Amino acid sequence: MAEARFYIVDVVFRVPGRVKLVSWSGAFSGKIVYDSLGLAGTVLDQGGLFRVSPVYPAEGGYSPVSGFLAPGERYRFRAVFWGSGELPGHILARGFATGAPMNRDILLESLDMREERVEAPSPEPLGDSDGENPVAATIIARHGATFYRFHGALVAYPSPWRMVASIARRLSTATGEDYRPLAKSLQPCLELAVDNTKKTRIRLTHGKEVKVFHGEARYHLVCDKKKAETLKQLLSLATLTGLGGSPGLGLGEVQAITIEPPRHQLPPIVEPWAEEAEQ
Repeated sequence: MAEARFYIVDVVFRVPGRVKLVSWSGAFSGKIVYDSLGLAGTVLDQGGLFRVSPVYPAEGGYSPVSGFLAPGERYRFRAVFWGSGELPGHILARGFATGAPMNRDILLESLDMREERVEAPSPEPLGDSDGENPVAATIIARHGATFYRFHGALVAYPSPWRMVASIARRLSTATGEDYRPLAKSLQPCLELAVDNTKKTRIRLTHGKEVKVFHGEARYHLVCDKKKAETLKQLLSLATLTGLGGSPGLGLGEVQAITIEPPRHQLPPIVEPWAEEAEQ
């Protein structure tokens, strides 16, 4: 087992005047974080060390704010930091906490920062377990606006392979261990079963639009017991790490993830020659 540390900052704010959102609200929350880090003297010259959520009404709900921010209304967003290099998560989080009150774009109402330590699986890849019957589970994820990158292409659907790879990549940064070999050994265990997500386009910075998916997806997990438990442990971190591209602009949020018993029974294992022997 390995330990991963994440630093979570929940921000509630107001705005001094009406603010028109010309792009996705995650770009607004991302700018607040970047500007606040700069004001606090923390220069971020590399990506992949934190993510933000889009802006939500402070009273709750999972629909990001769009159009404009109104003076007098309360809004919230979350920033999650990680990293084990020269700019580890706690330095970034503290830098933001120091700089946020000086950011003129918002009237800060509350800022709650906490550390969350989680047990991560060993980064070593897992081989096949000979003779062990497979186990199954249903993984239900509620995705915020998300897209994946794949060798220059944008993938705008809930790809289970990209999901596992994305969590592993950020876990590698958070722990200093390379989780890519483990991800490759686990990816064949997961498949998309039911896609209830919706596709849309959102405008990011500089007027650029990207295609994203959002909503609920159900994934079917089938593999031997050890791989299944390891994969469940990895997927449970998705609400912290987020997924996919542009995490610093509020994309890739996993609002909830649930692991349930499978919706159907596994068929018995059939050897390749079994049907021929019955004829």
